[in-house]
Amino acid sequence: GTKYFNQAGANSYRTVRVQAPRGAIVDRNGRSLVMNVPATQVQLWPADLPKVYTRRYRELERLAGLTRVPLYEIARGIKARRGDPLTPVIVRDAASGPLVVYLSEHATEFPGVTLEKAYLRHYPYHALAAQLLGYVGEISAGQLKSLAKSGYQAGDEIGQSGVESSYDRYLRGIAGTKRLQVDSLVHPHGSVITTAFPKQGHTLRLTLDLKLQQAAEKALQYGISLAHAGGQWAS
Repeated sequence: GTKYFNQAGANSYRTVRVQAPRGAIVDRNGRSLVMNVPATQVQLWPADLPKVYTRRYRELERLAGLTRVPLYEIARGIKARRGDPLTPVIVRDAASGPLVVYLSEHATEFPGVTLEKAYLRHYPYHALAAQLLGYVGEISAGQLKSLAKSGYQAGDEIGQSGVESSYDRYLRGIAGTKRLQVDSLVHPHGSVITTAFPKQGHTLRLTLDLKLQQAAEKALQYGISLAHAGGQWAS
C-alpha cells in the first residue's frame, strides 16, 4: 500500500528543467560583446492539450493568432516533441507585455500553455565580429545524439558556430530544476518549488579589442566602397 501511495503522490508533480543563463563574452578590456537579456517565453506542453481534436485545434489556432506564429510551425514543434513529455515546445522566445498579460488572465482557456522566464542572447554591437562570435540555437537531433553523454538534453540552447560553439561547455552553465504540483487533469495547483537553482555559465574574455575591431571593419568597408567606385571590385 505504501508503494502505490508514493507512486500516486509522485504522479501529482511535474519536474521541469530550468535553463541556466549563458556566460557573457567580453573583449580584452572587459567590454561586453555578448550578454543576456531577460524575456518571457510562451511554452506549450503537448501532453496537456485537450484530447478532443476539435477543441485542441481551436486552441492551437487561437494561440497561433495571438502569438503571430503560423499554425504549421506550432504543429511541427509538437510533432518533433512526440514521445518526449518533459520538453515543451517554444512557441515564442520573447512575448510582448500585452501578450503575457492576456495569456495570464486567460490561462484556463489555454491548457498546456505556460509562461516562463528566460534569457536571450544579445549582441550589443549587432554584426560586429559576427563570424567570430557565432550564434546559439536549439540543439538538433544529430547534435543531441553525439552530446547526450555530456549532459545535453532536448530543448537545450547551444552554440552553433564561432566562439559560442567552441567554448559552449564553459558558457552554457548548469541547468536547474523546479517542481510543480498538478491535479488529475494536469492543471497547475499550488506554487512552483525550486529544487535546484541554475548556475550561470562562465564569462569568457577574448584577446579581441572592441575599438580595434570596429576600426578594422570600418576600414574594410571603406576599402570595398573605393574598389566598387573605381570599378575594381572584380579584380
